[in-house]
Amino acid sequence: MNSYRAAVLVFASALLALSASEASACSCKEVSTKESFASSDLVVRGRMKLVTYGVEMPAGGSDGETIRITRGEFEIQKVLKGTFKGKNLSMYTGSGMGDCGRLGEFIASAYNYSDKKFVVEFGLSKAEHAGETLYFTSISDYIKGPKDGQQ
Repeated sequence: MNSYRAAVLVFASALLALSASEASACSCKEVSTKESFASSDLVVRGRMKLVTYGVEMPAGGSDGETIRITRGEFEIQKVLKGTFKGKNLSMYTGSGMGDCGRLGEFIASAYNYSDKKFVVEFGLSKAEHAGETLYFTSISDYIKGPKDGQQ
């Protein structure tokens, strides 16, 4: 089992390295942590249970085209801003390869799920699609991890 965990860690590291070179294609206006927190529709603290890469979502055009994004199943410990009922939340992000996604953070959070002290705060934007509220995060949104002094 340890070799499996090592392989996952190596894969995640390689994926992060690949996406780092493409991240320059995505740019965000520099804002403070306080400003990014304030601009979030919902801010939650907790742990990522599962990450699914390649989820198809409608692109929003009239041609019916879809895009492939990443979904994270997040276990909420606390809602810090906004309102959300429930303890589990599906959140979405891009792949991180020029689309401003947080794939690396999603994978790292899921990898450390068994560590009860590894909690992350995500700032999310909400959008309505087909009568359903969806939550998204990108590299421009608020995030606070275990190394950022929380707890």
